[in-house]
Amino acid sequence: MKLQKLLLTIPVIFTLIGCSKEPTDYQPKELDPNVTYQNVYLIMGQSNASGVSPFSYVESYDPALYQKYMQGNDKVLITYDVDGRVENNYVPTKFGQGCNEEFFGPEIGIAEVLSEKQDLSYVIKASYGGTCLMTQYVSETGKKLELYNHYIEFIRNQLTKLESEGKSPRLRGMFWMQGESDSFLNYKNKYYVAEQYFLDYIRHDLNDWIYEYFNFVDAYIFTRGICWVDPEIINACKDRVCNNNDHSYCIKTNGGDESAIKLFLKCETDEGDDLAHYDSKSMILLGKTAGEYLMK
Repeated sequence: MKLQKLLLTIPVIFTLIGCSKEPTDYQPKELDPNVTYQNVYLIMGQSNASGVSPFSYVESYDPALYQKYMQGNDKVLITYDVDGRVENNYVPTKFGQGCNEEFFGPEIGIAEVLSEKQDLSYVIKASYGGTCLMTQYVSETGKKLELYNHYIEFIRNQLTKLESEGKSPRLRGMFWMQGESDSFLNYKNKYYVAEQYFLDYIRHDLNDWIYEYFNFVDAYIFTRGICWVDPEIINACKDRVCNNNDHSYCIKTNGGDESAIKLFLKCETDEGDDLAHYDSKSMILLGKTAGEYLMK
């Protein structure tokens, strides 16, 4: 599959014939008290999941954190398929695992939380910037699309890799940071249906590694800028999905109430404001918040 060529083209609308919905049954398994499980977490989405936040600025306000993630956090091991960059081995979480070697994503904040509360955790990141839920992951009619299938295969392979090493991976949850591209296109009002299918399929297709429960953590797209079109519609859909599913949580990022965090866009360079991506402080906060929900 020529994935990169696919993703660099303008998303197309797939022709859907008949009923395309696949099985979505979801039955978490019971934990075996005689087994030691390894906790695994997913990160999926588009560019703010991939990571377009510059880590070079972290040294100026948190030198200890900067040094830690320049060397790598060996309590949280990560494997990734991000914007065409693939790391098939589990390696320490560190700066430079974003969309390129200069950037980072929510894995840094998530790893901070996980490493404080667990001896060893694993993260699988599968994301691509600029991608659209309804034309590249799952359509509003329930059809699985090429990017979804590609990433599910990658995730399953990485979970199987742990099993081949004699481990017992337990998939505890995922962080989903996506929706910006869908706000541009005429899919906003259909986002709820497509995201519900997406969540159903994730739980069904990865059910072999889910025990007791699976936490789904979503996050608002940015509402205070001029980049996204009617972001409130996308965010309302996200709220609805999380309200209608057990162990599902939505991070409010507009700072409008007590439960919300306040994020800022990337203005740390001299190249002008970046209206689409978060600055380094905001990305760390977003990751830490996601990590807290993943641990619920």
